[in-house]
Amino acid sequence: MAATEPPTPAAPAAAGAPDEEPPRSPPPRPPQPPPRPASLASALPFWFYLTAAVSVVALLLPHLLPSSTSPTLPLLLRLHVSDGSVLKLHPGPDLFAITSRPAAAASHRPILFLPGLAAGSFSFRRVLHSLSSRGILAAAVDLPGQGQSPAPAAPPRTNPFREIQNRGIFHAFEHLVQTGEVPFQEPAPEPSNTLYNAAEAAASVARAVHALGIAPVHLVLHDSALVAGAAFVSANQAAVQSVTLIDGTAILPAFPAAVLGVPVLGRMVVGVPALFKGLLHVCCARGMGSYEAEAHRAVMREEGKRDAVFESWKALNQSFDLKEWRGSSEMVRNLPMMVLWSGSWSDRWIDEGKKVAAALPDAKFAYHSGGRWPQEDAWDEISKLIAEFVTSLPTPLQSQHIGQSSEQAAAQE
Repeated sequence: MAATEPPTPAAPAAAGAPDEEPPRSPPPRPPQPPPRPASLASALPFWFYLTAAVSVVALLLPHLLPSSTSPTLPLLLRLHVSDGSVLKLHPGPDLFAITSRPAAAASHRPILFLPGLAAGSFSFRRVLHSLSSRGILAAAVDLPGQGQSPAPAAPPRTNPFREIQNRGIFHAFEHLVQTGEVPFQEPAPEPSNTLYNAAEAAASVARAVHALGIAPVHLVLHDSALVAGAAFVSANQAAVQSVTLIDGTAILPAFPAAVLGVPVLGRMVVGVPALFKGLLHVCCARGMGSYEAEAHRAVMREEGKRDAVFESWKALNQSFDLKEWRGSSEMVRNLPMMVLWSGSWSDRWIDEGKKVAAALPDAKFAYHSGGRWPQEDAWDEISKLIAEFVTSLPTPLQSQHIGQSSEQAAAQE
């Protein structure tokens, strides 16, 4: 019987063969439902937090803003104010004037300075003392609303934060729902710039000169005071011996007063010392120190001064023609004139000086090394130039004597 072969063992399962089923793909997600419009309940938290935030700002902001009381004056400015006084003029406005008299009796050559826009008599304090040390009486008068001259009362203005405190945050909303109109309040009337125009300012200067008793004067006009000073000369020709212009202009004042008319920016420039000093450094005098800049800022922070400077700038006579004014009358044509101009400020400003020299061909012309406010950074230089010019001219008594001698000589012939 044939031998049988043993059964062949079954082949082992392949190593690594999977025991479970292959993974299935996840079922598709159900479509998202369309977004539902926000309900009133979901919008309430937003309005609640907005109302709370506005209420907190309304309560705190009046305390954070500077108070309406006059700030403490820096020492330099206090000394200047104590040396001068406010002239009570009738009719007004009242003007601040300061006089620096020589120690010894001087010949009758009084010099009167009319500072330009925002400069004020404070900027001429060292020029006045320098001239008086040279034996010359020197005075400065601040134009209406400028420097230490009182600013006219500003019209009342509505404080929106005070309105919120008094009427509640929802007053405007309730008014809108009830009437369909946004609540409207009558705007405050625009401040009158009559006091700042050239004719009125010139009349005020004439009353100040009469009150000081210094006529006839050698008139020095700085920057934008050219317009008011020219009107003063035309209306009071016998009260003026000569005219000197220091970077005089009718349309390009050094101080950018237009900035003050911007609601937020104007308050910020005057309120932040670094911004105000930078503005003066860029536009007026590069050599002005921190103490002087802070004194100018203190003046601008006084009640109504910021608005007064802005209104004075708006009232400038943009159509003033220097050449036409020079030829307006024989006495004006015969007035000795000198022009002092910055030779280091900018090429554009030097070109403006050449235009002034062309309009006044018979005037003495000299460059100085200071800026647009040279009374701050080149005060000794311009004091010397003004003193030399004024002392080279005959006094009124000498002029009268020369005129009488000429008449006698003509009669003898």
